[in-house]
Amino acid sequence: MSRLVNELLSFSKAGLTPQETKLAPVNLAATAQRVLESEAAQNSQVQIQIPDGLSVLAQPELLFRALANLVRNAVRYAGEAGPITLSALRKDRTVVVTIADQGPGVPEASLQQVFDPFFRAEPSRSRDTGGVGLGLAIVKTCVEACQGTVSARNRVPHGLEVEIVFQ
Repeated sequence: MSRLVNELLSFSKAGLTPQETKLAPVNLAATAQRVLESEAAQNSQVQIQIPDGLSVLAQPELLFRALANLVRNAVRYAGEAGPITLSALRKDRTVVVTIADQGPGVPEASLQQVFDPFFRAEPSRSRDTGGVGLGLAIVKTCVEACQGTVSARNRVPHGLEVEIVFQ
């Protein structure tokens, strides 16, 4: 029950509108390192591929929360399947942040719903094994509050890739 309440609180806090969120330059490599220290598990390998000095305009805690939720999910569902990569690069006028894993991915029919509150790709999962279905909804609200976009796609031959784009 405590975990559910904490997730609901996080979701509520993340539901800020972009006008309410004060954005500042945030160093991606430093934030990714904090995420790694917080979320990486012993049975998983998380690699950071972010150029030194690359930053985005974001609210630091919301960016951290979004990346932490994505890495936590990747570790939970694909941590033993191969390396998880947290990468970022500048592309024209945007910065693209990607979290990619080697796990089973998500059923194609569910890809459009994974960021919806309380959605679980596998309804048979219990809260003990699959959370409450708020992690990716929190990611979306955090990213959008920082004026970014987030999307997910399956990788070939397997795995999931989540992409965040900041202007």
